[in-house]
Amino acid sequence: MPQRTFADNLNDFPIFRILIGTVAGIILEENFSLGIVAGGCGIALFLSLFIFAYLKKLKHQYAFLSGFSLYLFWVFFGIFIVNFQKTEKPDIQSFDNKIKYAVVEMPLEEKSKSFKTVISLIDSVKKEKYKVLAYFEKDSLLPECGDLTGFISDLQELKSNKNPLEFDFADYMRRQGVYYSVFIKKNNFKILQKGYQKNLRFYGSKLREKLLYIYKNCDFDDKELSVLEALTLGYKADLDEETISAFQKSGSMHILAVSGLHTGIIVLIINTLLKFLDNSKKGRILKFVLTVTLLWLFAAITGFSPSVCRSALMFSLTALALTLNRASSTYMTIAFSAFVLLVFDPQLLFNVGFLLSYFAVLSIIAVVPLLEDIFYLKRNFIKDNFWVVVLKNSANYFIGILLVSLAAQVGTAVLSISTFNQFPMYFMLTNVIVIPVAFLIMISAVLLLVSGGFTYIAVVLNFLLKLLINSVTWIENLPGACIEGIFLTKISTVLLYIAIFSLTLFFIYKNINTLKFTLLTFLFFVLWSGYCGMFSSETDTLIVWNKEKQTCISYSNDVRCVVLTSKRGAEEGSFLQPIKNLTKIKGLDTMTILRTDTLKKFSDFYFPVCGRNVLVLNNKNQTEILENLKVDLLIITENVNFNVSGLLEKIRPQKVVFASSNRENYVREKSEEFLSNGVEVYEVNTEGAYVEGFFSEVVWRY
Repeated sequence: MPQRTFADNLNDFPIFRILIGTVAGIILEENFSLGIVAGGCGIALFLSLFIFAYLKKLKHQYAFLSGFSLYLFWVFFGIFIVNFQKTEKPDIQSFDNKIKYAVVEMPLEEKSKSFKTVISLIDSVKKEKYKVLAYFEKDSLLPECGDLTGFISDLQELKSNKNPLEFDFADYMRRQGVYYSVFIKKNNFKILQKGYQKNLRFYGSKLREKLLYIYKNCDFDDKELSVLEALTLGYKADLDEETISAFQKSGSMHILAVSGLHTGIIVLIINTLLKFLDNSKKGRILKFVLTVTLLWLFAAITGFSPSVCRSALMFSLTALALTLNRASSTYMTIAFSAFVLLVFDPQLLFNVGFLLSYFAVLSIIAVVPLLEDIFYLKRNFIKDNFWVVVLKNSANYFIGILLVSLAAQVGTAVLSISTFNQFPMYFMLTNVIVIPVAFLIMISAVLLLVSGGFTYIAVVLNFLLKLLINSVTWIENLPGACIEGIFLTKISTVLLYIAIFSLTLFFIYKNINTLKFTLLTFLFFVLWSGYCGMFSSETDTLIVWNKEKQTCISYSNDVRCVVLTSKRGAEEGSFLQPIKNLTKIKGLDTMTILRTDTLKKFSDFYFPVCGRNVLVLNNKNQTEILENLKVDLLIITENVNFNVSGLLEKIRPQKVVFASSNRENYVREKSEEFLSNGVEVYEVNTEGAYVEGFFSEVVWRY
């Protein structure tokens, strides 16, 4: 009997074709904005074509119309659901200078000076709600999830800085239907009704608060407590940057991101406790109801993160199949769960956590069997006794962790590198240590919460947490623990995933054409990456960064990178991180930082970049500008006081760039004068970072 091909297996599960078509439609809509009318018309057209082809039973040469029309039906279905679920940017003029009413949608997350949450602003005229990112000033009395509040404060539009190599927070929030933010002072709001909106998220939030209260009464140290909260309840507000960095560089960040691993442990605990119900049909039904209820309660407690929703839905479908004594395919379960989640929220397709979760589980179920054939010893060379059995089972357990870790990295490494620009080298060692410890922590945490904070359990749990943190810190400090500064373009990422997918198919089906395709794809990846690297290293770069009312200008060539900034202590924190990433892309070892208020030499403000002469104008150097000084690009900073006509008599720049350290009314006034004199103007505050001389389509990912 001939071996089944990938196409044969794909045809066995129509849900895969449905999912592929829907995903294609979502991507098309995201890039081309076809609209809900196009989606609806496409659905009607291709559904009619499919029905016509099916009823007419067309001849063989036209039979493809049936499948073709069905595929396109799901493509337009994807376009339709994106528009159906889309939240349009609201007109906030109706809310100006008025008392605003809103419902708190999410549990409050503590920041250094405020509490962050998402609220639903109520439009009483249009009978609609608009999501707004809200920051409440710290106070003894704060609203909770589900409360109705009234407040007086102006809404601010979330704007993209459009800085290269920097996370676009405004775009991230837009995908969640949030276009505005608001800061609410403690004297400017009032809780009008407690528990105004009660839903599953509300009850999950209340339960999480009670569980956090139990943790906080057990006298854990701050670091141990923050890890425990993140690992078991998905509450990450107390994690510090040092702890997050340690888990990232050691390759164990998935332990803190509540996902399928944690859900699997919860399912294992539930199955163990309810095993006695397997003896009867009614008992199995009751077990299914209790399991699904507890799973989704756990999802509610953790805030319905995409990875938890994926695993909870998959486990629910598997439990249903077992209850009904029906055979279930893991691949079909994965595809169906992805389809359901995307129907409810198409923007999940662009959520890194959602993609990592599915890539990991797909890679595990596809790659682990291949690795088992290579690494597992299936023969017993000696007669087994008790201790041999124990040793073999223990060895198989740890080998299983290694193989699962390796398989998961096959599916997630490319996306992780593309997103976080680093790769942990000891991820297999990390997982061998942290997964068993995390398993024990989850069980101990459940016992602690059920017992209401029993002291001896807390002591054991504290020991396990210290063991986990110390292990992660030890691995992080090993030589070469993490390779940083790795950058992949979108095209490189897609090419690598195509190569990995086709290579996996080759190992499964042993088709030589698949191997040829893999090698060809990898060759394209190498050529493209080499081209990008060569271009980025040889090209001069000037960037006027959009940095919250601060001057930040970087210019670099193939030898050095210099940064002009007005920010004190710019070296600390993440302020200069995108520029550090840029220096790594260009292969530069050092970065020179110059504070604008300490510079004295005119040459520090006047320099050539990209074959153009650049002048940075501030209050210190305007008197030193000579007549007929050749200036191609003028950068104006810090509301410098000057006369436009007088300046243009000395120099005649082709373009003027206003840095983000200038006030809006100042920029507006000066821009009009420059424009009236025929000079091109660029405003960083409104248009985003100004870029000169770098091939943005190749390297930068906005």
